[in-house]
Amino acid sequence: MNVLDKFTGALVDRIGRTIQSVRPYSSQRRNTLIMDTFQFGAILQKIYVKPGEAVDSPQWQLSNGTTIDQYKITVPEVKQKLFTDRNVYQIDITIPDYQLESAFTSAEAMAAFIDAIFNSISAGMAMREDAIVEATYAACIGENLADQSGTGVHAINLLKEYNDATGQSLAAKNALRSVEFFQFAVSLLGLYVKRLSNMSTLFNVEGYLRHTPAEYVRLTVLSNFAKACDVYLRSNIYHDELVSLPMYSEVNYWQGSGQDYSFDNASKINITTPSGQIVEQSGIIALMSDIEAMGMMIYDNRVRSVRNENGEYTNYFYKMDVRTFVDMSENSIVFYIADEAV
Repeated sequence: MNVLDKFTGALVDRIGRTIQSVRPYSSQRRNTLIMDTFQFGAILQKIYVKPGEAVDSPQWQLSNGTTIDQYKITVPEVKQKLFTDRNVYQIDITIPDYQLESAFTSAEAMAAFIDAIFNSISAGMAMREDAIVEATYAACIGENLADQSGTGVHAINLLKEYNDATGQSLAAKNALRSVEFFQFAVSLLGLYVKRLSNMSTLFNVEGYLRHTPAEYVRLTVLSNFAKACDVYLRSNIYHDELVSLPMYSEVNYWQGSGQDYSFDNASKINITTPSGQIVEQSGIIALMSDIEAMGMMIYDNRVRSVRNENGEYTNYFYKMDVRTFVDMSENSIVFYIADEAV
């Protein structure tokens, strides 16, 4: 880079203004999964007690010489899940005492530069949080798509449902331009919000008796689909049915890099699930789940430092302890769009 003036060719050009091209960034998806944390102990425990089954009471079957046993022991059916995974993420940075001073004309200018460094560190940690949330969502989606048990409702091809119901043969590439398809899809999503509120084993992979009232439904929708609903429906149908849910949120992609926002890429996951299943699927538009189907807990965001007096600099260590879990005994359903295999 030539830093000499254009007239004499001997004088050094001066910096007239400096812009610190770093702005604060916070995780875009953290709040969709963040849960209460705990400081002591190492294991997250979830306890499930199977609902009791009502039977005919013998009180109306009394007869001479019979007895009713009131001392029979009935042990509740209890299941326990223990989540033990815990990860620590770290970003290191070195800040010198004097070695940068020659690059600045004032203490204020140098302080602004150092502040930009720390902002970039915070942004890096926030990006890691986003990546953790994305991986957790992808794991839940993948487990539902991988389930081949043939029992229950875990993944729904909205396009197939639409074509079966209407007798049409709409292709996936045209679905996001069809008003009738959007109306059908939003209606079906709203219907499953209601269906989850009934006690059932249908909507979780492990066959637990579960129910998820509307206020406990976490609905996460791909923004491509959500925006298209706004444009094509041109009414409050989408907002009244789904956006009004307490735990509604939108994502720009499920597992993308932010480099390609085409529908095929944004709607795709490619993952090896926690159970070891390899799943690659595009066309995913929504994940509907119980708020306890997955979560993220951040134990401790902290900064440690160590000073080197000989070199006159300080090393800073930004650390974050994170636990995530995916519980497939809780209700969750994946909604996607795909052409049927011929």
